[in-house]
Amino acid sequence: MSFLRRRLPFLLLSLALVLPFVGGALVALDRAGKEDDDSLFKYLAIFTEVFGLVRNAYVEPTEPDRLMAGALDGAADALGPFALFVPADGVERQRAAAEVGERHSGVRLARERGVAFAAWVEEGSPAAAAEVRPGDILATVGTDSTRDLPHWELEARLAGAAGTRVETEWIRRGEPRKVTLELAPYPAPEPSLREERGAAVLRLPRLERSQLARIEALLDSPLVRREPRRLLVDLRGTGGGDERLAYEIAGLFADGEMGRLSARGEALERFTDSRPDLFHGELVVLVDRSTIGPGELLARALQGRAGARIVGESSFGYTGREESVALAGGARLRLATAFFTGPDGVVETGGIAPDLEVEEQGRRFGEKDVPLSELILQKGLGLLLGEERLPEKRAA
Repeated sequence: MSFLRRRLPFLLLSLALVLPFVGGALVALDRAGKEDDDSLFKYLAIFTEVFGLVRNAYVEPTEPDRLMAGALDGAADALGPFALFVPADGVERQRAAAEVGERHSGVRLARERGVAFAAWVEEGSPAAAAEVRPGDILATVGTDSTRDLPHWELEARLAGAAGTRVETEWIRRGEPRKVTLELAPYPAPEPSLREERGAAVLRLPRLERSQLARIEALLDSPLVRREPRRLLVDLRGTGGGDERLAYEIAGLFADGEMGRLSARGEALERFTDSRPDLFHGELVVLVDRSTIGPGELLARALQGRAGARIVGESSFGYTGREESVALAGGARLRLATAFFTGPDGVVETGGIAPDLEVEEQGRRFGEKDVPLSELILQKGLGLLLGEERLPEKRAA
């Protein structure tokens, strides 16, 4: 029977695929309000039939609670990379894990089609020290396959007490790699300013409100005020912090509306700035696939209001405001209830498309051996210093 037990996750996944259709029908009815009631009941009938068939005809007895938990976990997967369904018996543990978040591991997990992966790894963290990189797939935690664990459980295991050692396996480009994560709090990386090839480079690894005064001081430094005024803002891997702070930082470079908080096409809140600007000049912003959330918002605002040119990879593409909602029976659902946007008010989930894209497939001769992160930096500096040109479609 061990083979059949291994097949049960596939059964749960099949059942889970039905729920997004039910959810889709509910959303469609809510928006249009014109479909026949039969369209909703049709999906509910399919789900009920599948659920009953699994319970009564599957070769092994199944537990209704486990089937429903698996189906709801799959439905949350369909809502977005950070949505979660937490059963009632896991709520307290998940709440404790949420209070820790990524502060003991430094890695934020996302999920797509049942696959858990590192969306963001913070510099100076235990995950960074163990050489976990954004995009790495989490295959096992301890002796358990991540395919057999709900996503909330994965987050909880990586938010353990300081001093906990978590044995994991990550897959990068098809190659598995054993990693021991030694969970421990670590200092949040600070904003920094340096000179590269005569240009000022402002690195913002995390956007914390406590860092705002430091950022203002760096923008007022002699290196930044030197003529001609040219600044490179490095947002590669910038993901943690406060979304609203991203708009405030953008207000140090330009005035006007920096973005909105929107839900279902309506602006719930607008973020504007009219303070004196601390920087006027040529601006280039670096992004990569792990630029997410606050980092993406800052990049969009600088592009839309301060005329910044974006260099690097397409960013992650997620700026949702997540909330935890109580369900009947004590379970909870975490989902995005609104999205932060750039100055144009458009909710974009495909990530920022750089003005000058730098990717593995587009390397020129002589660039093959340069790490991609270094190549992004050099291309950004080249554009800032007039050594690189934008493609014609971007330059227009």
